[in-house]
Amino acid sequence: MFASTPLKTIESELVTLAGHLAAGTCRFLQLLAEFDARRGWAEPGLRSCAHWLGWRIGLSARTARDHLRVAHALQGLPRTTAAFAEGRVSYSKVRALTRVATPASEEALLGIALHGTAAQLDELVRAARGVLHPQPAEARRALRTSRAADGSLIVRLRIPADRGHALMAAIGAALDDPGLDDPGGGSAEPLPHLPGTDPAVRERALRQGLEHDTGPALDPLAARRLDALLDLVDGAVTARPAQLVVHVRAEESHPDGTGPGDDPTAGPAAWVDGGPPLAPATAARLTCTAPARALLTGRRGAPLHLGRKRRGVSAAQLLALRVRDGGRCVVPGCGAARHLHAHHLRPWALGGPTDLDNLALVCGLHHRLVHEGGYTLARDGDALVFRRPDGTAVPAAGPPTRGRSDRLVADHTRARIDDRTITPDWAGQRLDLHYAVSVLLPTLQAAA
Repeated sequence: MFASTPLKTIESELVTLAGHLAAGTCRFLQLLAEFDARRGWAEPGLRSCAHWLGWRIGLSARTARDHLRVAHALQGLPRTTAAFAEGRVSYSKVRALTRVATPASEEALLGIALHGTAAQLDELVRAARGVLHPQPAEARRALRTSRAADGSLIVRLRIPADRGHALMAAIGAALDDPGLDDPGGGSAEPLPHLPGTDPAVRERALRQGLEHDTGPALDPLAARRLDALLDLVDGAVTARPAQLVVHVRAEESHPDGTGPGDDPTAGPAAWVDGGPPLAPATAARLTCTAPARALLTGRRGAPLHLGRKRRGVSAAQLLALRVRDGGRCVVPGCGAARHLHAHHLRPWALGGPTDLDNLALVCGLHHRLVHEGGYTLARDGDALVFRRPDGTAVPAAGPPTRGRSDRLVADHTRARIDDRTITPDWAGQRLDLHYAVSVLLPTLQAAA
């Protein structure tokens, strides 16, 4: 398409268009801040403006949250907004700047953004935040995960020293080898070359290889530690008691042919053990969720049995369900990956089986909407269809967006954006981080 276009022309148009994109992004974020402030996204089934951005525009949850943060921060930064709207600074620079800028300090930060690179501004902001908002070790605790190319889960932990020692001691105890609780051991190298591992520990691990075989592993010692940790997790999950017992009156027929709901003497249809009566929809939701156990009772209140066989989802079923549904809520546009429930499409209380064909992963919000908000989730062939209370189906995504680059350029011609507008006045100098922070810090501290 551009094979015959001179390279210099391509470069010029590329940089000019980057300026137009920055100006367009500024307009987008200004509208987004107003849309969120007026709760234009607040329709049933949508949990937040970020959720709406994912469903309607196709942004990932992380990108949506990032855009919302920057959009609201810009409302208090008029100089930054003006430069952004003129295509003079990129979104990457604005995103970094808004992490620390205030109306009093934005001028100094904007000067750095206009004269330096995005990487330099990122580095400066990280250093400034570390000085302005120092965090103790406890506040820095974190568990972060990612996926490797082979699908395995990568977990990075940052644990305060005392609790980290306790974790490693528990792993060592599970291994029946207290010598293996040294946090410094383990690497991606084969075991005989482990740096920092005590030779006696290494020799003992090798000697115990037959009875503690990890199977194929680049680092058998590290693999044993992981196996011990997973065993501790499995034990905690298995030992966790049921959290709630819900009494559900069985659907029995009376001798006179009436149903249980026709008998005012029969009491409530459902209630929490030792607690208040429940609405039928609430009871259905609770008994659909594995941590709640259902106690069926007869018309006279006599217990029939505790839980239907296999009402709760087994570990193997949950694993298969997560794989099938991608580990996320199946409701269109939601994609929540935490606090998920295994929902019975045909309610368990009405005889729905606990098998994969009758189960779907849903988040807590949409589980409540299905049971108590009039929404439905049902199969239509191989697909799951989520319907609103009026019966209309919620589409898998919003209507496709449309746009043209020439319209974007035309809308910002008055800004006089060219191939120099977004390029910083940087001559390639190395950032003196300590000097820059020392100069900028008084301004930031005064504004804090």
